[in-house]
Amino acid sequence: MNTFFGFFGLVGIALIFITILTKKETSGKEWKFLAFFSFLVVPVLFTGGVINEKLDAMQKTEFCESCHVMKPYLESLKVDDDEPLSSVHYRNNYVKQENACYNCHASYAMFGGLKAKANGLKHVWAYLTKTKIDSIKLYEPYSNDNCLHCHEPAERFLKNEDHNKKEGLLAEIKSGKKSCLANGCHDLGHYFEEKEDK
Repeated sequence: MNTFFGFFGLVGIALIFITILTKKETSGKEWKFLAFFSFLVVPVLFTGGVINEKLDAMQKTEFCESCHVMKPYLESLKVDDDEPLSSVHYRNNYVKQENACYNCHASYAMFGGLKAKANGLKHVWAYLTKTKIDSIKLYEPYSNDNCLHCHEPAERFLKNEDHNKKEGLLAEIKSGKKSCLANGCHDLGHYFEEKEDK
């Protein structure tokens, strides 16, 4: 894919030079079309393609692992324990391992991926500027929608004894009134030495 965008970029640059060099030799209409195509259409397509490719790369677990701050979270995926949700999902292949972080932490709404990346940039900014964590809103409560995207249609989820032990509990979970990560439910997201992430 990188070769394609490299070639497309070279073609775009060549078109821009051709447009500039042929201004005097080309009729007004032909030159305007060539200029429109060279200066607007090609750069927009090129930029959109590159951004799309980079956003796809940012969905990979290895991208998250490239940040040293995230290494303990990535290592927690492989912890041999059936309590931390991250480990259970990763080790049992409940989520694609190559996209494990993204699958659980990006909203499934229309702009969920972009929102996740924007939130990631806030984290990077806070880390680089040494901004106090509580002075910038970095974390939102984990949305049940991320869990329900996969689990809600599952018979195992709907018929689970714990989900049905209290009247209306399933409705509270679906509405977000009761968090999946509440104490007594799934209260351990990640686990690593001397720290539990809730």
